[in-house]
Amino acid sequence: MKIRGIIFDKDGTLFDIQRSWSEWANVFVANFSKKHNLEITKLADAIHFDLASSKFLRESIFVHGSVDEVVDVISRLFPQIPKNAIHVGLFENSGDAKQVPLTDLHKLFSSLNAITFGLVTNDSEHNAINHLKQHNLTQYFDMIIGYDSGYGSKPESGQLEAFLRKTNLPPQEVLMIGDSIYDLVAANKIDMPCLGVLSGTANENDLSAYTPFLIDSIDKLEEWLNKTSS
Repeated sequence: MKIRGIIFDKDGTLFDIQRSWSEWANVFVANFSKKHNLEITKLADAIHFDLASSKFLRESIFVHGSVDEVVDVISRLFPQIPKNAIHVGLFENSGDAKQVPLTDLHKLFSSLNAITFGLVTNDSEHNAINHLKQHNLTQYFDMIIGYDSGYGSKPESGQLEAFLRKTNLPPQEVLMIGDSIYDLVAANKIDMPCLGVLSGTANENDLSAYTPFLIDSIDKLEEWLNKTSS
């Protein structure tokens, strides 16, 4: 397999989704429920966030869905709250959520300096840039794409196709890496090879239906690429 480009997902792939987002989620659920007079457990259940363990559950729409999908889920449960108010609440301080890398990303990206990188996320482009800036990582990416960048969101393939147009690379020479079904489905739609990482909330059974290639975490990427290219 000849790989000249890699597209990374963000949450659960480059950054530990539980450790990066649990504090923000606790604050969001507490503040939003208080502001709108909601039952806190009902709001937490809506986004499948377990208050007792401060962890997102495997089926959480927050983990793999776009912001618009999260807004829709909350809106269906609490129709009395305007969607724009939910949107504002979700973005309050989310760009400042302290991101915890799953490995030494500077070392990883530097070791793969012959490969062109892109980042696609169902978070906003603004948040993606802010989260990368926390660890001085933006310089490694030729393109950073969010759900609001004008190319749609995963599981549709528009974000990936935008990267291909930008880099003039064929899909067969670009690897999509992600921790969710949405990441892999987007790649499958354009016959792009994809690698699932088991560092998010999805398990091996979830991801193996969409790709034969799985690793435990992004820290195994260089080893996997060396084996695949040999």
